[in-house]
Amino acid sequence: MHIPSEMLSTTLCPITATVAVAGVVASGFALYKSKANTPSTLLFALVTATVFGLQMLNYAIFDGVSGHLIGGVFASTLLGIPSAIISLSIVLLVQTLIFADGGILMLCANILNMAIIGAGLGGLIRAMLLSKGMNNNIAIFVASAMSVVLASLAVSLELLASGKGGAEMVATLVGVHTILGLIEGVATIVLVKLVAFESTGMMSKRLALSLCGLIIFSICVSPFASEFPDAFEWTMAKFNLLTDAPNFVLAPFADYTIESISNAFLSSLLAGIVGVLAIFNFSYAISFLFEKIIMIKAYR
Repeated sequence: MHIPSEMLSTTLCPITATVAVAGVVASGFALYKSKANTPSTLLFALVTATVFGLQMLNYAIFDGVSGHLIGGVFASTLLGIPSAIISLSIVLLVQTLIFADGGILMLCANILNMAIIGAGLGGLIRAMLLSKGMNNNIAIFVASAMSVVLASLAVSLELLASGKGGAEMVATLVGVHTILGLIEGVATIVLVKLVAFESTGMMSKRLALSLCGLIIFSICVSPFASEFPDAFEWTMAKFNLLTDAPNFVLAPFADYTIESISNAFLSSLLAGIVGVLAIFNFSYAISFLFEKIIMIKAYR
């Protein structure tokens, strides 16, 4: 669902930028005000790297179309909503700058759709359902599915506001992502159970090893990911809306490949390793600095 360069109008970009930046800043402020809701630095970095790894795994949903997990509700379940928003934002930033996955001018729109809505609103839906007494697994399923559908609806409205597409495009985009949402719902339940998560913000040896296992699995499987266009690209191509914009940021590993390596399998594998390391180290550094800021606040 990463919107590529030149898809949205220049008048809409400042609006999405304002909303996205406000959401990320508000998330940071919420963490700053409530230290109890701040996950450990290692947990934050591992979850962020895991989300990146999972997003590399495109799977075919039917002939000619693929999809991948967003991981918003997965992240918000393990990290809490504010940290999950920041986590997904870091993933999207690195994907844009290193892999040209999403246009640089569309970055804030992507953060709005997948971080603010996918992780933030998805996490709020889960919390609301739990407060109503719903079973945790059902809450995760419903929230995960709705997070994908709502994110695709937001993309559709942004395209319409940019003068692109119509009702049929919206119906197609949201319809295909409804299928992806159901898959995400089931996958998120499995993933949360797989990592043996117990309570937000707490790190255990088992949790750390489980997340590391998921990261290693994602890296190893990424070369076998489906080469079909994802649901967004497929829909845009179907309605002749897909742009052929250049790699404005000169991302070194565009399309998750290393050009200097001729072997496709090795190229994809090494690109995945580079991405995971970049995500882990960057998110660890951000979380570490934030933790120090909170510690300084506590001593005052």
